[in-house]
This record gives sequence, C-alpha cells and structure tokens, in this order.
Amino acid sequence: MASSSSSSGHHWIHDVFINFRGTDTRESFVSHLYAALRNAGVNTFFDDEKLEKGAELGSNLLQAIEGSHISIVVFSKSYTESSWCLKELVEIMECRKTHGQIVVPIFYHIDPSDIRHQKGAFGQALEALASKIHLGKGVKQSIISKWRTALTQASNLSGWDLTTSRFLIN
Repeated sequence: MASSSSSSGHHWIHDVFINFRGTDTRESFVSHLYAALRNAGVNTFFDDEKLEKGAELGSNLLQAIEGSHISIVVFSKSYTESSWCLKELVEIMECRKTHGQIVVPIFYHIDPSDIRHQKGAFGQALEALASKIHLGKGVKQSIISKWRTALTQASNLSGWDLTTSRFLIN
C-alpha cells in the first residue's frame, strides 16, 4: 500500500502507526500485527526503541503519528501505566480531528468500558500515574484531562475486542 495524500492535502508518510504498551503486548500480539501488516505491504511505523521515563514525545515520533493515515491503538491492562502511551494517544486523537486520521482501537484482554470510564485496574493505574506527575496543579489537571478525554474518545470508536473476538461498532 503506497502512502498518499488526502483530499485535504495532508501528506501521509506511513499507512499505519501502532500505539501500544510494550510490556504486555510487544512480544505477543503487536509483533504479530506488525509482521502481518508489513507482509501485506502496508507501510507501518513501529516504535521499537526503549523510551526513557520523563522523556518528551520526540519530534520524529510526532511526525510518525501525524504522517500516518491510520493509527491502531492497542489498549491493554497496563496501558495507563505509561505516560508515553497517553501522550501518543492525545496526539493521535488530535490528528484524527485535524487531519482526518483513521483511528482503530483494539481491546487486548480489557473491557472497552474500563477504558471509556477509566475504571477498575485500568483506572487505578491511571490514578497512580497521575499522582507521580510533579507539575503545578493547573498544568497537571490539564494533562490528566487531555488523557481522560483521549481515552474516552478512542474507546468510543468502532474497534476490535480481542477478548470476545468481536468487531465493535460504536
């Protein structure tokens, strides 16, 4: 699949960007997804570098997100343990709004409603991560609000629930 431009004039560098939490999905589901996409000729961005805690979302990663026609978001139980995943998700949802990027959520052994409402262990991990943010109260609240909004928006999209092997249409 060749990269192309949309009718709005946005140039796509990659066909697909995969957003995921590496500790629970990299060596299992995501590596197989990536291999299948690549084998099908889909130009897929796969971030295989270890990211340092507290690091800023790199410009090359931002370009990869913005330059991807489709983002696949693989939600897993420990997804909200990573501020990096959440920062990427905020950028993905912004690109959906501004560039018409297609976003497809995959729910990997997690109930979509846990993400939508940030409840259960998923919500607890988000709260634990939020408590580690050492910024001014207003800045901290803004960041957490963006994360929550992006999680809700993404989980409300049609996607694939691997627990039930069903395609969800929202």
